[in-house]
Amino acid sequence: LVFYLAMVPTYSVVYGTFATVPIMLVWIYLVWVIILLGAVIAAYLPSLLAGVARRGLGAGWQFQLALETLRLLQQARDVTSRGLTVPELAKALRVSALGIDSSLQALVELDWVARLDDDFGDEGPRYVLLVDPQAALLEPLVQSLLLRHNSSTDAIWERAQLGQVRLGEVL
Repeated sequence: LVFYLAMVPTYSVVYGTFATVPIMLVWIYLVWVIILLGAVIAAYLPSLLAGVARRGLGAGWQFQLALETLRLLQQARDVTSRGLTVPELAKALRVSALGIDSSLQALVELDWVARLDDDFGDEGPRYVLLVDPQAALLEPLVQSLLLRHNSSTDAIWERAQLGQVRLGEVL
């Protein structure tokens, strides 16, 4: 090392040191970009493998999801598990678990659907249908997710007879 330092001029050593620092910083930057890009791909991969999710952009999307959820839960009454988990509902409806959450919450608030926490599996809580679709009116669901019944919407409610439609008729 002493021999090398004696043979190489001082300005060359200083210049070489300062020239390698930016190159090292560029390499560190490139390595971090590659690592972060891999992390983004790994985080996005489950949603890519799940398939194309439906996007609800129109008015009444939550109402439509609630009706489809009720239809699935009605079909699940005859199965031995007697209900569906949120991932099962999301997969069947082709939406994300977060997208179905507000519709499920509205159905739970109406006491039409209940969350069943049991210790029999690792798949999480199940949701079961509580309401009898042939006896229940559609009106509470319409008011909750689609159109409030007030003085400005009385004409629509009377002409469409939304207060007389049964849930079983639309499922």
